[in-house]
Amino acid sequence: MTRTTEEPVGRVAARPAALPVNPGALAQRIGQQFRAHPPREGPPPVVLVAAAPVWPHDPVLAVGGDRRVRVVPCPSVLAVWEQVALPHDDPTVLLTDVPQHELGMGILSRVFRRRVIHLDPWALVAESFGARHVDSRLVSLPWAGTALVEAMPAKGWPRLTGTVLERDTALRHLAAERLGLARLGVEPDDLDVTGLLWWTTLPGAADLLTSLPEAERAGLVTWLTEVFGAPLRALSTLLAVDRLADAMPLGLVCEALWSPAVGADPDTLRAQGRVEQYFGSPPLPTAVVTSFAAATDRATVDLLQAAARNDAWLPSARQASHAVLDRAEELLTMFGAQEPGRTSRILRTGFTHRLGAVATTVQAALRALDHADRQPERVPAALDAAHAAIAALESHHLSGSYPHRVERARMVLRLLRWLATDANQPTGVADGIERQVAEWGWVDLALEHVWAGDDAHPGLGRAYRAVHDRARDRRRDFDGVFAEQLARWTRDGSPDGRLLTVETVLPRVVAPVVRESTRPVLLVVIDGMSAAVAAGLGAELATLGWVEYDPLGGTRRRGAVAALPTVTSASRASLLSAALSEGDQATERAAFRQHPLWRGRRAELFHKGTVHGNAGEVLHERLVQALSEVDMLVGVVVNTVDDALDHGRESADAGWQLANLGPLRTLLDHARYHGRAVIITSDHGHVLERDGEQRTVVAAASARHRTDPTPPADGEVELVGSRVVADGQRVVALWDAGLRYLPRRAGYHGGASLAEVTVPMLALLPLGAAAPTGWRPVAAQEPPWWTATVAGHEAPPPPRPAQDGRERAGRKPKTTVPPRDTAALFDLPAAPDVPLLDRLFASEMFDAQHALTPRRVPIGKIRGALAALIDNNGVLPTVLLAERAGEQPGRANGFVATLQRILNVDNFPVLSQVDDGRTVRLDVPLLCRQFGVPEERR
Repeated sequence: MTRTTEEPVGRVAARPAALPVNPGALAQRIGQQFRAHPPREGPPPVVLVAAAPVWPHDPVLAVGGDRRVRVVPCPSVLAVWEQVALPHDDPTVLLTDVPQHELGMGILSRVFRRRVIHLDPWALVAESFGARHVDSRLVSLPWAGTALVEAMPAKGWPRLTGTVLERDTALRHLAAERLGLARLGVEPDDLDVTGLLWWTTLPGAADLLTSLPEAERAGLVTWLTEVFGAPLRALSTLLAVDRLADAMPLGLVCEALWSPAVGADPDTLRAQGRVEQYFGSPPLPTAVVTSFAAATDRATVDLLQAAARNDAWLPSARQASHAVLDRAEELLTMFGAQEPGRTSRILRTGFTHRLGAVATTVQAALRALDHADRQPERVPAALDAAHAAIAALESHHLSGSYPHRVERARMVLRLLRWLATDANQPTGVADGIERQVAEWGWVDLALEHVWAGDDAHPGLGRAYRAVHDRARDRRRDFDGVFAEQLARWTRDGSPDGRLLTVETVLPRVVAPVVRESTRPVLLVVIDGMSAAVAAGLGAELATLGWVEYDPLGGTRRRGAVAALPTVTSASRASLLSAALSEGDQATERAAFRQHPLWRGRRAELFHKGTVHGNAGEVLHERLVQALSEVDMLVGVVVNTVDDALDHGRESADAGWQLANLGPLRTLLDHARYHGRAVIITSDHGHVLERDGEQRTVVAAASARHRTDPTPPADGEVELVGSRVVADGQRVVALWDAGLRYLPRRAGYHGGASLAEVTVPMLALLPLGAAAPTGWRPVAAQEPPWWTATVAGHEAPPPPRPAQDGRERAGRKPKTTVPPRDTAALFDLPAAPDVPLLDRLFASEMFDAQHALTPRRVPIGKIRGALAALIDNNGVLPTVLLAERAGEQPGRANGFVATLQRILNVDNFPVLSQVDDGRTVRLDVPLLCRQFGVPEERR
């Protein structure tokens, strides 16, 4: 380390005559002097320091402990005399550039140590870093010592873990301080090209560099270029021509222009020439430009991700990313590079181009569906092309900034896949309800997303509307057939014993769990929840650690038939009283509390006014208390969906999320904490307003049903029978979702469409909780066309539902697309080859692995688990896998961990858990390779 001296400047070669000093450096030096030479008793000392007589900081400076000094700049001998002659209450530090020999003994005899205290920059820097030695390469930089002293933070430089201050360590800290990188959350040790490119987006970034002394600026730029290479050479060139603020936008343009995907056509070459001129002369080598472009691409991706996360500098990140992309579009136009910009994975031009490709391929898929009878082979290729276009859209880095637009593209592809399947109509009320829950509710969910459209891209909006109308027309046909079946079923009064009705939900689903007394129950009635809402909600809850069960012992989500007409006063009262009836909240509350189904156990029902708490409380205190009492059945009515049908929602996004459903999230939190089984259901569904028609009638009892004697017209059905909770047990209801009787609202209920009559149900337990008797976990609920595999983007289809041993009447297994071609779309695996498992269990490797487990798992359980996985494309929910293997759901994760010890030879992921442990995945080819058995399919 360079030694400290207190002699005149001539004894220190690298020290300037008047070193500017900041509070950190001055406090460090004065504290050092006071520790080494404690002031004597008497008047407070006056300390002379050789430094530039400038002090724009607080005149009172802390120098260690409780000691404070007053700092005064003195540019002349007279100014020094004036301060020395004045009485002082505190120690005083005088900053002066007057040489010591000019001050004379009259002044020196009155000051601390009778001399001027000099600041040796390297001594100050080394002490601040806690170093004993300074890298000679750092000392050899004539500008570095002064710069490190000037830039020293108020609390000093951070202490090193070693004893040597390396050149790069010191200059990283200097660069971070001079450039203000702390605003970006970039620490000196993390300084890299990305951080420096982000820095160029900050207002006044270039000024921070240009305001430095020439030697320091040149030295820093040289060092940064040496360390970080070609990208910094490009930045220094832009700094020289005063275009540093354009660094990231220009880098994105370079990435598009010099991309391998862009040919060397004349227009592209001319655009490249304009960019080279923009950098200034002499032109940068192509290798420098391409390296700069690649670095900018990575930095922009990181910037977009930082904007998406809640980083500390989130507002700046979001603003900076938009500003970079906006300016890049301006530069594309200025350089005439719009065409190459279409290939970009990050520019808005590239995103818009990919949206256009989605529109084109969607329209082509519709045309292929139009000609499916004559040219069926066109359909798979057209769907593949649409999927590839949407996959390209998803892979664009702006897809995370516009998730709603990407989700709508996915939804339109799902509708196209559905339209490529046979239009098998419902064969009866039971079949219609089951298929509305299992499939058509998902269609309705996709329709809701696609209806939202894409105003920013007119071509895409037209394509969405065309697919929407085609799918809506098919759904309308199904509703018409179902309405006729519902009318016969209601008139005959002979419901299928397998079919749930809204009044049998309490006795068949809720009461058995209550009477078992092993687990308290929370019943949530989301007024107006349709199968589409339940589909989206169930999928979200699965990601939050909730496992769905079939409370009737099957393996599918259940639905019930609403009371008729499908209005709250009839259907909710029937649900909560377990009998077809009509009533208000008081009727519902009394019936629910006193029902003999509970066999004397306490029950409490909470409606709107008693659900929400006061300020600062989500739930009412009475509801919170009830949820904590494990011997009480708690019912809660949530009106969020039904209210939205009347008043609309502010959100333009389609679908319902947990966050939109009022207090449901908090209710589920309480249920999880108190170990409650949760049953979420509704009283009826709804249809949405979609440019519908108002029909004038004499006696409209709701927006979707009437009671006058006029016979039903087109789009209407007459419902007569004991299930009709109305005078005379008769109403006329609309089944056409595009019709209504009353003025326009956001949505309606009271009619006879599948969406209104179907009452969906979600039976839930927290992951790992023991299930009530008779409850069985259900497989993934998405229909095959929802998660089909196309164009190499794997999305495994859900497990096939269990069959009851016979095909439903009128249901055909074929599709409009030939099986040979649809394999590429749906890629359903063959059934498991049992001899494969026999060979696996007979292998020496399996015996050795099986012997390693402390507790031998029965071969039967392993066979059951592997057979279930192979039968379901290698993917199953963890709880369902355990159930299929004969293991308790509460031990599901432990069971899977044991299987992994057996199957994952040398830690190869033959068996893995994904989705935070909720799903198990089996790699069959890897299984065969690891255990040396041939993979065969029957």
